[in-house]
Amino acid sequence: MPRWLVREGEYALTVSYPDAARHEFAGALQSALTVEEVGRAFLSASGRVLPACAVGLYRLDVDSGDVIEVHSDAEGLFLEEYERYGRADDPVLDFVLQQRRPIDSTRAAGGKKWEASGARAALGGAGLEHSLEAPLVVSGMLLGTVNFARAAKEPAFSHDDLLSARLVSEQVGLAMERALRFELTGQRSSMMESVLDRVPQAVIVTDLDAQVIFRNRAARNDLEPSGPAGVGTQATSAVEKAIVEAMAEFRVDGKRVHIQSFRDHKTSARRILKSYRLGRTQGAAVNLVFECGDQHDVQQLPVWQVLSKREQEIAQFVSEGLTTKQIADRAYISENTVKQHLKRVFAKTDVRNRAELVQLIWASGRQSSTPPSGA
Repeated sequence: MPRWLVREGEYALTVSYPDAARHEFAGALQSALTVEEVGRAFLSASGRVLPACAVGLYRLDVDSGDVIEVHSDAEGLFLEEYERYGRADDPVLDFVLQQRRPIDSTRAAGGKKWEASGARAALGGAGLEHSLEAPLVVSGMLLGTVNFARAAKEPAFSHDDLLSARLVSEQVGLAMERALRFELTGQRSSMMESVLDRVPQAVIVTDLDAQVIFRNRAARNDLEPSGPAGVGTQATSAVEKAIVEAMAEFRVDGKRVHIQSFRDHKTSARRILKSYRLGRTQGAAVNLVFECGDQHDVQQLPVWQVLSKREQEIAQFVSEGLTTKQIADRAYISENTVKQHLKRVFAKTDVRNRAELVQLIWASGRQSSTPPSGA
């Protein structure tokens, strides 16, 4: 079926392939990631589907209906005049906002009503005569309109043009929804990074191969990677080695939490690394690095009468960040015995895991001799 193509402001009848044009238009929108890119794709490719002398994409405030953003190839003067007196008296726009379907100026109202409207006057000032608009619906909400205009010497919009306008508005709506979600994700990511940059502890997010995904400001300032390779490729700093070990535990044993202590040979400071594996489908972990001062200043476990001497010793080793194997070697017992002791410690101190036990120990202070509540 032939269609009209714009050439230097005039139409020429030519043979075209609507399906190919529509696929091309959809492809242009698919590659758009932001709202700005959606607007540019609409301006550059919509003419292949629905020829017009001027096109526009209006974003509206969902609550007030005020214009938020305009993408148009029309002259600025026309856009100003339309906003000044055309928008408030536009039968085509009124129909679209009420009915949420495409309509053109020959069908939206009687000829005299359109001729006397402010929108017609604004169009006429730019040499335009025919108007067609379609709703831009995103997630069930009217987010704006797509607009097309032709000059008086050009053919009025047909029923086929209305069908094309529906297709255009639906494709633009889908692209706009993707773009808004993409931008919202970026905003949330930036917000979270800003929040984490204000955390005093070093926070390092890695994948399970120990490759760095994110470092907060404390980590960037105090825990610079040993070289361009960074964690997971050629780990040489104490922090990097600790993270590599934690990720190996997660991959091999399927653990969710890993705590270990180490000395930073570069600064002589003692640190504790607490690593938390995220959801199994995410394949990532968050690592928190805490300063613990000199080795002689290790937080001592308060004396809790509910624990046996051996359990007290095991809990102390846990507070120092030792692994089950390291505790077994230090206490000269088997790893299974360590695990049994830990189960009893957890039950007596009313905690669920190592991380909660360490937090309880740190919160109790060195001098406390009072058993933890709920023990």
